[in-house]
Amino acid sequence: RSLQSTREPIFRRINLEVIEVNAIADAIVYAAAYIDSRDQRVEFDDDDSDESAIAHIMAYLSHATPEEEDALAAAAERALKEEQSLHHPQQGMIEFFERWMQIMIGMDWDGNKRVYTD
Repeated sequence: RSLQSTREPIFRRINLEVIEVNAIADAIVYAAAYIDSRDQRVEFDDDDSDESAIAHIMAYLSHATPEEEDALAAAAERALKEEQSLHHPQQGMIEFFERWMQIMIGMDWDGNKRVYTD
């Protein structure tokens, strides 16, 4: 018997639920493609292109599940801590990371904290 055939998948051994992250994956793919094609868009106004790209990313993220949103909020908090730990942190980045979920997802978020309404 091979050793591999006796092993269970790791998510079963440690009892993790597999979460689909389609909205996040779609947004990352779009963002990477946008960044990669940046040098090919010299004929367009970069400010308009950047705003359009953010709008597209926000549209993808609007389909995020609550679990995906929680993962995004945690990532924003990690990015904030990382930026704050730098020798020369950029204040604009700190301010953006502090409100990332509110900016990108909007409703139901105050900064990176979910707002529960009754």
